[in-house]
Amino acid sequence: MPDGVDLNVSEERSATIAQRAAEAVPDQAVYLDSPVLSAVNQIRPFFESGAYGKTDTPLLLRHRAIIRMQRMFTRLPRDLDIRPVKGGGSAHFPLEKGAVLFYPFNSQSNLQTVTNRALRHVLTLHGESNKGASVRPASRMYDYVSIAGPLARDRYLQAGIFTSADVDNGRLVMMGDTFVQSMPWIKPARVTDAAPVILFSPTWEGYGGDADNYSSVVGMRGFMAVLKAARVLDMHRVVVKPHPYLGMLKPAMVREFVSGIRLLRRSGLQVSVVMRNASLQLRMACRTQLSRLTTIEEDCANPLAVALGVCDISGMEAIFLKQRIRHMVMAREDAVPEGLEAIYDRKSIMPHQDPEIALQDYLDVAEDVDGLHRDKVFGWVNPELEGMSASAARRWLIDYVRRDPFWSRPT
Repeated sequence: MPDGVDLNVSEERSATIAQRAAEAVPDQAVYLDSPVLSAVNQIRPFFESGAYGKTDTPLLLRHRAIIRMQRMFTRLPRDLDIRPVKGGGSAHFPLEKGAVLFYPFNSQSNLQTVTNRALRHVLTLHGESNKGASVRPASRMYDYVSIAGPLARDRYLQAGIFTSADVDNGRLVMMGDTFVQSMPWIKPARVTDAAPVILFSPTWEGYGGDADNYSSVVGMRGFMAVLKAARVLDMHRVVVKPHPYLGMLKPAMVREFVSGIRLLRRSGLQVSVVMRNASLQLRMACRTQLSRLTTIEEDCANPLAVALGVCDISGMEAIFLKQRIRHMVMAREDAVPEGLEAIYDRKSIMPHQDPEIALQDYLDVAEDVDGLHRDKVFGWVNPELEGMSASAARRWLIDYVRRDPFWSRPT
């Protein structure tokens, strides 16, 4: 169980929060409403990077029944300023007038919180993904929307959610990789690295039946691709990092995940699983059904050298691009992101393809293709942002929102 504190706020902790609020009313905060308490750990990397501030950006966590139940099994980070709130339009947010409220999730209760017009509301989401969930009509209810770059901008335009006027007048703010998660426990492999790994990061099953809500755990297709990639690269170590929600909606996914690990192990590969933040269902299945399972910690002091990443259409694509790690995407013909057709033609593995041939074709042009991919994904509304730290970029965004260039422009 991760180090942290229980969400059950004691009288002493309540008094501490009240005292802290009285001493300094924040001018910024993060609002988080999720049915899964581990969502806090999903956005924790943004506090670590400075995209959200540990010391000046409290996390307002909607405290509802399902969260109270999960607190019996999950603890929260001690080093974050987490303040339970009821949520909704009538909720009292301990923020100064004109404060900026960031939203890492497009949650239902956000519909009420944005009605608090004493605040400025900014949708950041918690990464950059080509999934349909990244482009929802509800995005229009926020004052400003932080996006990673041209690809996200074009997705919104093609979906008809925002207009060219919205873009031209600054409502969509390109912030590059500021709100793309960093994983300091991995690094791109170099020739001198003694034990590089293949990192397989399958996504979860997602809601609904959209083509892009697809996990390569289904049919063990991703595991088969990893096995063939190991042969091409003559590698023996594989690390598997499942999405935190994998298996929560479809128990069959957990069974296929376990079968996939067994497949890799039977093939002679050394397999380790990153269990931190994995769903309770997946953790229990791995511990009870996989004998002598090797787990691995996210050790930032000794990062893993990754020779190849394998992922689904998910936020992992942008993470690999940000950290300049070679990677291939498990995709389907009916879910190729618009604008990435030529790039996916060189770095994706489709169901009809032989993974070994696809991988070899990618490796021949990996640097060039990843460079083109990176240019599509990341862009900056102001050239100076590209060289800024995440904390400096956040301060720039807060100043930008307070200047309010979109809503204060002449009509």
